[in-house]
Amino acid sequence: MNVENEFRQDISNRYLKSVEEINRIMYSGRLHEWQGMDLSISQFNTLVMLKQMGPMRMGMISYYLKNTLAATTSIVDRLENKDLVIRTKDPEDRRVVICELTEHGQKATERFWRVAREAALRVASKWDLKQFESVVEALELVLQTHKEIVQSGTSTKPAE
Repeated sequence: MNVENEFRQDISNRYLKSVEEINRIMYSGRLHEWQGMDLSISQFNTLVMLKQMGPMRMGMISYYLKNTLAATTSIVDRLENKDLVIRTKDPEDRRVVICELTEHGQKATERFWRVAREAALRVASKWDLKQFESVVEALELVLQTHKEIVQSGTSTKPAE
């Protein structure tokens, strides 16, 4: 391995370690909120997806979560029983079921995001404006690059 490849490998390792640690920090504070709601991981993922993407067809939820339609229906049933999700019929095609967060579901998911936002702002408050701007620009680059990869239809898996 040449020097440039070794350096890239070292930077890659530092990048991955940082991303993993940030992920742990951002999600660890939310575990308490999630556990208090008595939700399975699949139910939690469904809530988060509906929060991020808005109302969705049952089939699309199933597709994104890589579940069968029957499993997704069961997940949504439980979320509906907890007053977190509501199902409606598509006015253009009554065979299609649309799922969306209820007001209670909106508030529940907001609690998760609030905990993460507060943690992120506590960290950012320690930086001067130049440091803060550098971090934001780096994160925006990561997000833009990911968006370009997704839009191009190429794999997000690293090259081996």
